[in-house]
Amino acid sequence: MVFVLDPAKANSTGPVCQLKSFAINGYTRKGDMNIGGIFSLHSGEATSQIPFTELRDIALCKKFTFKVYERLLAMIFTTQEIQKDPKLLPNITLGYVIYDSCTTAAGVLEGAMKLLTGQKKAVPNYQCNTFSSAVAVIGETYSSTSIPMARLLGVYKFPQISYGASVTTLSDKNQFPSFLRTFPSGLYQSIGIAHFILHFGWMWVGLLSDSNDYGLQGSLTVKEELVKAGACIAFFETIPAVYSEAKIQHISETIRKSSANVIVIYSIDTDLYPVMEVTARNNVSGKVWVASNDWAQSYLFAKNEFLRTLQGTLGFVVRRGNMPGFNKFIYRLNPYINPDDIFLKIFWELVFDCKLQIVDNINKNLTKESKICKGDEKLEGMKMDFFKLDDLRPTYNVYNAIYAVAHALHDMISSGMEIKPEVDKIPQSLCSESCSAGYRKAPQTGQPICCFSCVMCFQGEISNQTDSIECMKCPEDGWPNERQNKCIKKVIEFLSYEEPLGITLTTVSVFSALATAIIIAIFLKYHQTPVVKANNRELSYLLLFSLMLCFLCSLIFIGCPTHVTCMLQRGSFGIIFTLSISCVLAKTIVVVLAFNANKPNSNIRKFWGPRLPKILVMLCTAVQVIIFVSWLIISPPFQDENTTSITGRIIMECNEGSPVAFWFMLSYMGILATVSLVVAFLSRKLPDSFNEAKFITFSMVVFVSVWMSFIPAYLSTKGKYMVALEIFAILSSGAGLLFCIFVPKCYIILFRPEMNTRYNLMGKGVFKNGKD
Repeated sequence: MVFVLDPAKANSTGPVCQLKSFAINGYTRKGDMNIGGIFSLHSGEATSQIPFTELRDIALCKKFTFKVYERLLAMIFTTQEIQKDPKLLPNITLGYVIYDSCTTAAGVLEGAMKLLTGQKKAVPNYQCNTFSSAVAVIGETYSSTSIPMARLLGVYKFPQISYGASVTTLSDKNQFPSFLRTFPSGLYQSIGIAHFILHFGWMWVGLLSDSNDYGLQGSLTVKEELVKAGACIAFFETIPAVYSEAKIQHISETIRKSSANVIVIYSIDTDLYPVMEVTARNNVSGKVWVASNDWAQSYLFAKNEFLRTLQGTLGFVVRRGNMPGFNKFIYRLNPYINPDDIFLKIFWELVFDCKLQIVDNINKNLTKESKICKGDEKLEGMKMDFFKLDDLRPTYNVYNAIYAVAHALHDMISSGMEIKPEVDKIPQSLCSESCSAGYRKAPQTGQPICCFSCVMCFQGEISNQTDSIECMKCPEDGWPNERQNKCIKKVIEFLSYEEPLGITLTTVSVFSALATAIIIAIFLKYHQTPVVKANNRELSYLLLFSLMLCFLCSLIFIGCPTHVTCMLQRGSFGIIFTLSISCVLAKTIVVVLAFNANKPNSNIRKFWGPRLPKILVMLCTAVQVIIFVSWLIISPPFQDENTTSITGRIIMECNEGSPVAFWFMLSYMGILATVSLVVAFLSRKLPDSFNEAKFITFSMVVFVSVWMSFIPAYLSTKGKYMVALEIFAILSSGAGLLFCIFVPKCYIILFRPEMNTRYNLMGKGVFKNGKD
């Protein structure tokens, strides 16, 4: 349907639109199963003058096209032939529903909608019948009308078999999922035309094409192939979709003035007619026209005024085929036998130049001067130049298309598949598909608001409905699920006493503390022995006590942290470990001073005294206490909920408060440990049967190695594993001190009591020479 300006009402207050309908009447003969057909039975008149008051589509719906009617007859003939085959579709009546498209896009769409809905008045997405009015549709003739039809039918996955559309785009199953054809793709014709031109050595060629997909795609492929082979294009002109006298004159002048004698025309005959009309009027001759299949056998060659211009035309045509019995079928045609066939009525009146009286003996087109058909007219014996029954080409493709549908139906029935219409799904008309939950709409630059991209929500955000404009952040204790369409509760993570890692570390801590307590008990039992007394007995007890506290303080790190435990963790760890290292440092200095004080003329005796180690331990530990108290005053450690380090988890951890204070505390411990290591290393070779400096050196090597490895590992670990790493460092470094310093003494006390004498410890006994 289109709106056309009515000249009769031009004097009214404004332009009035009059609704005008296409001549899209149909011919139906229903069966158990029906095949649809849409044919361009009417086309434009042989004139280039189309009034501006009338749309071009309306002007095209005037002239009856005999060559297309031949193809319609082939459809009727083939369905009747199939009906007689006892094996192909037995016990099934095959019918047909045929519409005239008038060679217009509106016409094919109207016919397609009628086939989809099964009603004379097409209502989109509504089907009255249990079954569709057709199981497939044959058509259309041209690519320009097949494309819109294929787009509509593709929405419903409705099979379409074309017998003439050759445009390459129709092979794209993403755009046209249900389009099939018995006609080769235009790609092969374009390549063939290019090779044909190159075969004759024509290297200077003009190109003329339709402005539709058929002409543009085909001619562009020809151009690419020619240019690739080294040929040159003299001109490339396009016939306008809407008639323009100036443009047609320009094309004709370009052809006339061009030195190119070979011109490839990729067009349908109705579009080419105005160009040929002007070209013939300008007396253009001597050109070699290379015709595409759509006009190679056109009615243009039957017009005398075009013969001089088109002489020497070379063209590509589709293959011919044989349809036994088709001639006899046509000869038996009679409008009195088939009064419902409106197309046969039109055909009959044109062929015999008379008017039929078969509908209630009334024909509205009859006048007093009209010649009435007698009823005894016969086609047999007539010279039918409008039919080419001995050269069936596109008509044979219709024949094959009908048989393809019949064989498909036969296979479906044989396999037991029930033929049902697809479920009337409302087609979408959207610039962009909806964004599902978990995504948000992102506008596209330079595009309307309806056109957008779907972007996944950022980490930590969700959208819980379709087409969300923006995403929402989850609360602090929530995290998006995998689809990012809802928030789920975050898993709270900390090093727990109940989990295997926590149980293991707790067991090791308690065992280490018990081992230290056992050594203290051994020392207390053998309190008066030389081994216990050696190198300041009070420092040994203080070191053992501090090591036991170190092992036990690791338990504060396990469990859900609080503000109190966070301060206790850092305070106990820093102060107790400083106390331990201070004791080791004092013991090392005692060894050095004791050796040097016994030398003759030594001045060290002035500074030597029993209070010196205690003062050294107190001073070193006091510095760490001052650091920790300052830390508590400035920015103390506190419980923190880390929601960003690990996705979907809340890490309950202790925040240092002041990282500077934390690293200052570690640095101070590192300095003490380094000094102890250096002093012990330098004094390791002092003469003594039991030189404790050697064992202190080993213990400090272990201590420093553990904490040097701890720092990079600590910085790269997160969550409960960072806490576990800290506990491991505390336990392993404490165990190193305990094992290297005190296990050798326990060994002598328990298993070599004969060595536990002052005489042997001073290096004067037989044990120095390894004798019993």
